[in-house]
Amino acid sequence: MRTLTLQEWRHWHQPRVDVSIITKDRPQSLTRLLNSLTRARYYGDRLNMRINLEQSADEETMKIAQNFEWRHGGLFLHHRVIHGGLLPAVVESWYPATNNTYGLLLEDDVELSPMFYAWIKMTILRYQYGSGSNRSHQLFGISLYQQKHIELHPKGRRLFSARSLFEAYGYPSFTPYLSQIPCSWGAVYFPAHWRLFHSYLTLRFSQTSLPISTAIVPDVRSNRWTKSWKRYFIEFAYLRGYVMLYPNFPDFVSLSTNHLEVGAHVKEKDAEKEALFMLPLMSDGNPHALLQLPDGRLPEWEDLPVLNLTGSVLSLQEITQIG
Repeated sequence: MRTLTLQEWRHWHQPRVDVSIITKDRPQSLTRLLNSLTRARYYGDRLNMRINLEQSADEETMKIAQNFEWRHGGLFLHHRVIHGGLLPAVVESWYPATNNTYGLLLEDDVELSPMFYAWIKMTILRYQYGSGSNRSHQLFGISLYQQKHIELHPKGRRLFSARSLFEAYGYPSFTPYLSQIPCSWGAVYFPAHWRLFHSYLTLRFSQTSLPISTAIVPDVRSNRWTKSWKRYFIEFAYLRGYVMLYPNFPDFVSLSTNHLEVGAHVKEKDAEKEALFMLPLMSDGNPHALLQLPDGRLPEWEDLPVLNLTGSVLSLQEITQIG
């Protein structure tokens, strides 16, 4: 936090982060996620938490949610009485109360680093409340997860190393970067963009302009994800030229990881696929771990590399024009 500017410090108490958890019938996964949230550092901030339980949540999962004590803010449990599926479970799990309310969306197979909130706080303060040159309406959120592969190529996932790519383009190896891909494995979404996304979904599902089957984004794998909220957020980000900030620490050290457990999108455990998704979590034993950045600080907005949906380096102007 020592790299924050005076202006950013002045806004310390302005952003509020809501924690929204989506769970159904993985009690051990939910316990692991809640334990990681309990161990994290919050620097005196209050974060309200909402645990969203699907209609088919099992008894053990329900008991874990009911017995959980959250000491960093309010706790609200929401239980569906009609099965909604993963798309509404995520999209309807959070809605911003104010323009300073940010939503941390967590499915229960995610685990967090103790330092995850420090990353959220320093990046929101820099790119939402810092100097005018560091603010952009194109930034829709902050990822906690490092990308180890790009999943939107039409022929399937491809391994991805931001370090190797940026070295080839002359960027610092471990600079954070901007990507049009929304993260579902631990990420914060911004209030204005989440409201617009709700409006986009309402229009999209009404089919008044286009059939729901219409492919909006050319040549991406997500066009086949008919039950995924990410398909529609990818469309939304593509059309608007929006981007998310991603971390890029050495050795893929991350602020969140995904355990790729059996659920709506994973039918059986696969060790090879697990190796693609699971990342080492940043510990709180090294107080300087978050400062492994270019010159030990978050870059200026104009210095951040920009990637499109398939991992190619472009400019913000180019992705806006393409959309």
